[in-house]
Amino acid sequence: MAQRGPSVLARTRVALGLLADLRGHDFHAAWTFMHRTWPHNAVPVRLLKFAAWALRQMFSIIPDALTTVSFADRPSKTSLWLASENPLANHPWATDRDARLPEDVDVAVIGAGFTGAACAYHWSKQDGGTMAVLEMNEAASGASGRNEGLVVMGRFYAYARSTVLEHFHRTREDLTPEQRARLASQFADAYVRSAYKNADMIESTIRDEEYDCDYARQGWVQAHWGNAQNELDESVRLGEEAGFDDWAKISAQQVLEMSGMKAEYPAGLSKRSASWHPARWVWSLLSTALESERVMLFTHTKVTSVANRGEHYELDTSRGVIRARYVINATESYSALLHSELRGVLHVMQSQAAHADGGPQSMQPYIGIQSREGWFGRKDDGVHFGTDVTRIGYKGAGRIKPSHFATKFMLGEIHRSFGRSRMHVTREWSCTAGSTDDEFPIVGVLDGKRQYIIAGMCGSGSAVHFNAARHVVQRILGLDGPDDYPVEYFAPSRVLDPEHHPWPEIED
Repeated sequence: MAQRGPSVLARTRVALGLLADLRGHDFHAAWTFMHRTWPHNAVPVRLLKFAAWALRQMFSIIPDALTTVSFADRPSKTSLWLASENPLANHPWATDRDARLPEDVDVAVIGAGFTGAACAYHWSKQDGGTMAVLEMNEAASGASGRNEGLVVMGRFYAYARSTVLEHFHRTREDLTPEQRARLASQFADAYVRSAYKNADMIESTIRDEEYDCDYARQGWVQAHWGNAQNELDESVRLGEEAGFDDWAKISAQQVLEMSGMKAEYPAGLSKRSASWHPARWVWSLLSTALESERVMLFTHTKVTSVANRGEHYELDTSRGVIRARYVINATESYSALLHSELRGVLHVMQSQAAHADGGPQSMQPYIGIQSREGWFGRKDDGVHFGTDVTRIGYKGAGRIKPSHFATKFMLGEIHRSFGRSRMHVTREWSCTAGSTDDEFPIVGVLDGKRQYIIAGMCGSGSAVHFNAARHVVQRILGLDGPDDYPVEYFAPSRVLDPEHHPWPEIED
């Protein structure tokens, strides 16, 4: 006998509860959702379509899903990944209460997430001077420990090309449409090549160092709906013509077999993406780096300003002043808080995630799964899921204000995509990433002198950080090596001073 749905009264209660859960960010996110979902409609039409969508969510989809869902009395705001034991918690103070910052170092790295840990790791493998990694909270406590848990290939070629090209239409009016298209293709080529190498470097490092971070390279399925099939075909074709083999099209049946997600249409597959435990990756890199006497880590040490004093930089921190010959800003969404020139240039994007015990058994582990409105993943006896990418003010970097509405919406998406299942929601958290207007990262010298930055990775930090950190370390040490981040494409001047940026020659 088919299970009966909730009564009208129960549906009304759910709808009222959803309304009561709404906060300011939810309304901001709703506007972003409307713009992304119906970009070609006028605002009044968008509002009408959104109203119809919201009513269906509140009175049908979400109430149906919540019949088999329960919530912890107070879901933890600590992410699934940061709930694991951190071997570097309160470092070095946990073992040395009298530890002090050094007065001088050769390199100061601000931030101990993906990028800062990668800088420390690469530095420890070379003969250089001293490096101090300064972290305002705990290692991996920012976006590196609050994300989807995927090693992505980044943005596939056609996607990277499209975001850059859209930006060029507004900023490179000096070029013809054909020239803008060729230049966007060159940018996409540079990004994807560096991302391919980044992913392979991560895999070989995990294998060679024998890191325990739950790594499994089984791909990432991304659903495409009916009216996007031509776009999917075109994206695969463009990638193949450019020489990139990661992005492919798979049938709806293959989607079901690989991920457990029910799909009406063929989907995209990033074949070489992987799943992992991102916080353990950061902790592992730092643990290896700290085996070198040249690398130091200081957590709970907030950098409040960086001043150029000629031969050195002076960093004011919550624990005193430290001088450094070089500085690496590994601060991603926090960058504009520290450097005012990045405000309005490097944007803060907030997303939402949650974890529940139980979940659909059909959802396959160790593979990234993307629906139209969010993402899913299975780990051990539970599932994690998330949604929303909304721009917020630079002062909101790092804030943890999860949306209960977004969690319940994604529970409805799980119900729709995988079928009904028992779930108990235990965690809800939010995450912030940095993004440039063209959604292309910046890697290079920030001030024309000796201060570097790696940022603007737009939620694809796992596609950039490791190779970019190697690049910056080699530049500081004057080492020969591949130039995977040429200044013509990646230098911060692209967004800070485009008029004087050394743009690449347009190839025939």
